[in-house]
Amino acid sequence: MNLLINWVRNIVLVILFANFIEMLLPNNKTKKDVDMIIGLFVILVILNPIINLFRFQESSLSLFNIFSYSKPPFEEIVAQGEVLREENKKVQEDYKLRISNQIAVLIKLNSDLENINIKIDLADGKLKKVIIKAKDNRVEKVTVDLSQENSSDKTDELTKNLKELISSFYGLDRNQVLVNLN
Repeated sequence: MNLLINWVRNIVLVILFANFIEMLLPNNKTKKDVDMIIGLFVILVILNPIINLFRFQESSLSLFNIFSYSKPPFEEIVAQGEVLREENKKVQEDYKLRISNQIAVLIKLNSDLENINIKIDLADGKLKKVIIKAKDNRVEKVTVDLSQENSSDKTDELTKNLKELISSFYGLDRNQVLVNLN
């Protein structure tokens, strides 16, 4: 639609320009020559979209020239595949490192654990399993009271909270997050 509007606008402008030039010229022998040149110019403006269409088709045909296609050698294709495989491994390792660092920060913000070791398993670029090993260095006030929770109950609660935090943050199932506290 925009092409049609531009085309009509160009035609109108050229015709107005031609009329203006015609009014300025006196009635003599050069007027016929100028009228012919202006007429050719108007015809050129009218035919311009058609000329552009032929140029486009000609250039698109040269893109699909069957005879200019050359097949790369097999060794080159294999080498490119190896380069892509290595780049993919580097990207996956970088992704694992970033996720591990993110999980470590989440754990440090929400607990007092130290010596955090995180292992990430990926499948098709997605998190499959997160294994967290950490040392619980919480110092508890020692009192002898048999009615209070023991240390393993608090560890179980911390494990449950960490599983819930990591699974909700990354959209994983709680069974995909394993926490081992020493």
